[in-house]
Amino acid sequence: VTYRPLCLADLDGGAVSPIGCPIPDLQVHLLDRHGQLVPIGVAGELCVGGAGVARGYLNRPELTVERFVPDTFGGAPGARLYKAGDLARRLPDGTLEYLGRIDQQVKIRGFRIELGEVEAALGRHPEVREAVVLAREDVPGDKRLVAYLVARDTLVPSSAELRGFLQQSLPDYMIPAAFVPMEAMPLTANGKLDRRALPAPDGTSIDRTGSFIGPRDKFEFAIAQIWEELLKVEPVGVRDDFFALGGHSLLAVQLMACIRERVGQALPLSVLFQNATVEALAQQLREDASPRAWSPLVQIQPGGPRRPVFLVHPGGGTVFCYAALARHLGREWPIYGLQARGTEGDPTPLDRIEEMAAFYIEALRSVQPEGPYALGGWSFGGLVAFEMAQQLKEAGHEVALLALLDMSVPRALPYESWDDVAILVDMAGVPNTEVSHDMLRSLSRDELLRYFLDLAHERNLVPPGFDLPQLERWVRVYRSHHEATWRYKPRPYPGPITVFRARVASLLAASQGVHVEREPDLGWGGLSPRPIEVHEVPGDHESLVSEPHVVTLAERLRQCLLEAEQPAMANRSP
Repeated sequence: VTYRPLCLADLDGGAVSPIGCPIPDLQVHLLDRHGQLVPIGVAGELCVGGAGVARGYLNRPELTVERFVPDTFGGAPGARLYKAGDLARRLPDGTLEYLGRIDQQVKIRGFRIELGEVEAALGRHPEVREAVVLAREDVPGDKRLVAYLVARDTLVPSSAELRGFLQQSLPDYMIPAAFVPMEAMPLTANGKLDRRALPAPDGTSIDRTGSFIGPRDKFEFAIAQIWEELLKVEPVGVRDDFFALGGHSLLAVQLMACIRERVGQALPLSVLFQNATVEALAQQLREDASPRAWSPLVQIQPGGPRRPVFLVHPGGGTVFCYAALARHLGREWPIYGLQARGTEGDPTPLDRIEEMAAFYIEALRSVQPEGPYALGGWSFGGLVAFEMAQQLKEAGHEVALLALLDMSVPRALPYESWDDVAILVDMAGVPNTEVSHDMLRSLSRDELLRYFLDLAHERNLVPPGFDLPQLERWVRVYRSHHEATWRYKPRPYPGPITVFRARVASLLAASQGVHVEREPDLGWGGLSPRPIEVHEVPGDHESLVSEPHVVTLAERLRQCLLEAEQPAMANRSP
């Protein structure tokens, strides 16, 4: 990685806080908490290396070990980096932007958040003059980010506008839950910010403009009330977006269960992607008098100028796992998910990958009749995407990108049919040391399902409201995909393959002291005459598509999508 010094001429009218230019023989690196270089645009701790770095603190060995770390980025043998404790990010033009101190760090729902990074992102909004972000716990057990802002003029941006603006540069877990407008920030007698005097947010902190529209009929009222309970945000307007307010896949399952219970109508989960506002979802309930035709195609993210991207479901069958990835990829690409049969009741799940691939190709060609195609899939979805690419190639279509997200080539083993115990243990990720398979097999099927349903609720694997019929459906889909994996015999593929390999195979295995040996290309090199393009991404098999690791995954996938389009653009006639 090559860095160039910061020059004041690079600054855009003082829009960023400059750190300065390194003196000769000094290098500046931005590192994450694991000591790895962060990509351009991502915040990291500023670390200084080179001949001018001291050896440590005088008579402070503990602090020296903490602050002076080995330089693994091309320094001389024994060289050290000094961890400055400052948070910064590198802009595309090479500019270093100061974001605050690293000790302004809080932890919310397991995620470490740098408050200075959120404040700096808010400060880049053209209508925001000053911004302060706190982690508040006004309700015990409900810690959330609250942003306080002073507008440049009398016009105060709406919370929806601010959320949308922040989502362009920050992951969802760093988006404040409430935005509180202030005429001025409270100060101490010494003229410093008085954080203790900042008020707790109230209901009026959620939508700040006259564009707020409340519920207008029984459907909108019921949905808005459910959202307020699930998302801990009020009031909810009919134009508010479920995902922008902090909704995610587990809350989506709970949302649909609450709608079914209170309104008496059942909607498929996929409806929420295209109807993410109270207004749109209520309209679906009004029009739900007749059954709708089921389709595997789910529009995760609408339109954009570039070719669509099609992502195949993992073993669980749903495509909510791709919501964060789609959002971080940006609005340039329409994103479609391919969900499995059986995820929403009938029809019966498919249990052969070749059949799934043909079925999904028919659906995707209704959106994009001709190639080049961009396909991908996480885990089991990568295997189906591989077969889809195979069939598309055989039919004479071009596949510009085949992205396999941490999916290894299945090993050739004798066929093994899993019973309910094996399926449920694998689905729940329960270590074999924690359960007795013999004990579980002594239970009746109802007792077994109830045991795992209680275990899933206890471990927060499913949301409140997730019931036995949903678990039954989950087991049926999971089993069919397990059967399909064992039966599938992948054939050599003539096109390029791009593999996104998780840095850690399994955190569960690692926690048990088990090392999972994996080939660098996950075995795909044996099926292609071309070199396999491999990208190592942070996280393990389960977490690479979730915050915060999904940010890096999206950045790498975005670059691959852009590169895949170049040959096609070059072949077009002017």
